[in-house]
Amino acid sequence: MADGKAPSSEKAASPAGGNYPPGTPKEAAQRRLLAALRAADIVNGRLNKIMSSAAGQERVFAFVQYSSHALHHILASAPWIALQTRLGLLARLRANTTKSTTTQSPPQTSPLLALSSLMSEARYMLRLLGLFPLLAWGADTLKSPPSDHILHALTLLQVISNILYQALENVELLSRKGVVSKRFVDRWGGGGKWSLWSTRAWFGHIFLQYIVLWRARELRKKAEAEGVSKEKRESLRAEFRAWKKSLVNNAFWTPLCLHWSVENGIGFPGQLVGFVSFLASAWGFYDIWASTA
Repeated sequence: MADGKAPSSEKAASPAGGNYPPGTPKEAAQRRLLAALRAADIVNGRLNKIMSSAAGQERVFAFVQYSSHALHHILASAPWIALQTRLGLLARLRANTTKSTTTQSPPQTSPLLALSSLMSEARYMLRLLGLFPLLAWGADTLKSPPSDHILHALTLLQVISNILYQALENVELLSRKGVVSKRFVDRWGGGGKWSLWSTRAWFGHIFLQYIVLWRARELRKKAEAEGVSKEKRESLRAEFRAWKKSLVNNAFWTPLCLHWSVENGIGFPGQLVGFVSFLASAWGFYDIWASTA
């Protein structure tokens, strides 16, 4: 032990204990495994932070719903199927096989669409409690109204529009689940009509949001023209980013909501619904994900 060398028995026991010599393949695999576990722990921690609130849970469910819907239609698209067929033929040619190239029919039920439907149902359930924050939004607007009278009026109209949207959706869902009398809903047009008018109320919010964005832009330009301090300039820059995000979100939701607000739709392709919905919510999900870093 005086010369610093370990006994031969310790050397023999090292591999069994998992302490491999530096640079060996097993040690490299060990490092990769530990790095993967640390990365998984970080991702799980960030998701846990996001899903600690109902709003965060809704964002995650929406992300999974829209991405799985879009992915299903991408995988079922003609270009993707053609690419798969060509790759399959190329693999067979390289293997020098004589197997026939039969096209497999897609499964009757898609797991991705089933996942998308499940996430949609989960979001419906979460929104059953959505009236409470909307009522709180209305109360806060009445107690502390915006200084601009136009924005004040527009905000109140949006509160009313959103409350109608959420109330109609809740009644339709509860009647579908047998909680509210279906006879009552049928007397007033049936579940389809309630869903239609719920979406129209939501479209009212989207339409009003364009006017809100226009008014906010005018007020920001006016403030910039009057000259502002450095701190106020930073605040205006943050407001402009939020303004752009709201505009992008609104622009993507507009054709979808208009399509759902018309009884027979406006001809919006069903396979693009998930993709466009994903684009509408992507910026918001990115921001909430970045906030957990």
